[in-house]
Amino acid sequence: MKTEVAILHHDYPSQTRTLADQKLQSLGKFFDRVQRLSAKLEKQGDEHRVEIVAHVGRGPILKADVTDETLKGALDECLDRMRGQLTRQRDKVKLSSHRPAS
Repeated sequence: MKTEVAILHHDYPSQTRTLADQKLQSLGKFFDRVQRLSAKLEKQGDEHRVEIVAHVGRGPILKADVTDETLKGALDECLDRMRGQLTRQRDKVKLSSHRPAS
């Protein structure tokens, strides 16, 4: 699984990219068909915006987008939302593969 972290406008220290990348790597365990995860971190005035996009093999492109007052809050909320989407997608794939043929 490939991960990519883009920091728009260079508003964050370099260790922020490393932290975000580590957290993206942890999302891989929720659905093994994830081929690529990308995150965009951006500061918009007094708020922080985090967007995570997951490309799933033979499946939809999943997206979570959160704006919050703190970067940590936005990142954590966005990761939670993506975790939920990945889990639902995994369960949907499992359910469809176990259905009997008509």
